[in-house]
Amino acid sequence: MDRDAVSALYAQYGYAVHRRCLRLLGSEAEADDALQAVFMRVMRYGHTFQGESPLGWLYRIADRHCFEVLKKRKREVPEASARSRPEAAQDGAAPERMSEVRRVLGHCAGPVQEIAVLYYVDEMTQDEVAAAVGYSRKTVRLKLAEFMATARRVLELRGPQEGES
Repeated sequence: MDRDAVSALYAQYGYAVHRRCLRLLGSEAEADDALQAVFMRVMRYGHTFQGESPLGWLYRIADRHCFEVLKKRKREVPEASARSRPEAAQDGAAPERMSEVRRVLGHCAGPVQEIAVLYYVDEMTQDEVAAAVGYSRKTVRLKLAEFMATARRVLELRGPQEGES
């Protein structure tokens, strides 16, 4: 993909990709870094674009990058990860819910992460998620159950974070 095509994608979808990264990461600085990383990947691997929805393709790249960041965050020194991160005003899920979702996503495998984001962040139905990822509804339901089991385990182990009741 040439620079002009990437520039056009950035002009049209950069804001939406940044918002997606901000919702997943909860930090303006990390979202800025993620946006840059996403479009660097587009520059490098744009030739793999297969004509699907450009925004859907960019979201998948952004999601994967954000999941990597969340996995790294999970391995941070406990004091560093407990520091409060300013929550941006987010439409959709409440900030405290998004904070919990982010904490749990760092402990999940790729397919579970993708399905959980579509269901809990994008608020798609199970049928819509199944169509988006190419799995059966039963598989989506099982992956969501896996996410919830991980959520219970992670949230019980960590307990309330700084500033939570």
